Amino acid sequence: MTINRTLAVLSLILVSIFSSSAQPAAVQQLENTRQAEQQQTLLPGLTAGTNAPELYAGENVDVGPQRILRLNPRPVYFDVLLDSQVFYTDNANFADNLTKIHSVVFVNTIQALFAPPAMGLGPGKFAPTFGAVSQWYNYENNAMSPFDFEAQTIFFNGKYTLGKWQFGGGGNYTRLVNQSDYVQSYSELMPTLGVQRVFTINDNLLFTIGDQADYHFTAVPSLYGSRTDVNDRFDDAITFTLSWQMTRHLILQPYYRFEYSNYLHNTLLTGDRNDYLHTVGITLAYYFNNNVSLRVFFNYNRKQSDDPLTPAYHEYDGGLGASLDFKF
Repeated sequence: MTINRTLAVLSLILVSIFSSSAQPAAVQQLENTRQAEQQQTLLPGLTAGTNAPELYAGENVDVGPQRILRLNPRPVYFDVLLDSQVFYTDNANFADNLTKIHSVVFVNTIQALFAPPAMGLGPGKFAPTFGAVSQWYNYENNAMSPFDFEAQTIFFNGKYTLGKWQFGGGGNYTRLVNQSDYVQSYSELMPTLGVQRVFTINDNLLFTIGDQADYHFTAVPSLYGSRTDVNDRFDDAITFTLSWQMTRHLILQPYYRFEYSNYLHNTLLTGDRNDYLHTVGITLAYYFNNNVSLRVFFNYNRKQSDDPLTPAYHEYDGGLGASLDFKF
């Protein structure tokens, strides 16, 4: 009986170890990259030819342009984005200092949106968005290249703008597949709620505070009988962003982001798991026009956890990106 009980305990410990690592590095890479991209496109109205950015698509059509140099008042409904970026990271596998792997990472994105013009709703404006995005992640380092993956997402959201406040909510479904055989390694359904406040310092300088809460309903392949939902978690992130339009075409955006995550099923040692992720980043973007832009960026991530089976890590990355954005 004692031997059987000991084996059972060892099995549970092994399952716990496998479960704590069940979230592949690809998931963390996807989340970090998309959060950085979200900061880079936080205020899409702040582009070439305008000093005062739109808080929602088509705002200038409603209230009139502020120092606008070029304006097409024809409403648009569709948005197709092609984006490519390459960056170096000193910790592609998001491991502790002893086992981390450096690599150059290539990320190519195709995104299609249906985004009708904002409509009046009470004292504010409501803007719905429906879309799909595919991203291909490829690693230069041979130790990481077997983990090249594609992320496929469909999503919907709605944003309600009231003065300088913006409230949002929605949901998305994401699946990760290996590029070698297109076998699914991870999937999640994620509802979100958020709020954002814009502070206008002057015509060329904005400060934004935002908070977003979401819940991840996840699934990974079972390992030795482990749960498939070990990565289910609640996230809450607060972000501070400064957007400075240095010239007509050049925008500088430094930001800080803190995210708290609570995992309910991830470990046997602590009952649940609490992670804390600090991110500092800066982007310098040059907009040739409303369709073409280039950027350079740098991000630093520091993650801690109260779970002894989850390694803390430091990671920095920096690189270049280019976007083609077509609205019609």
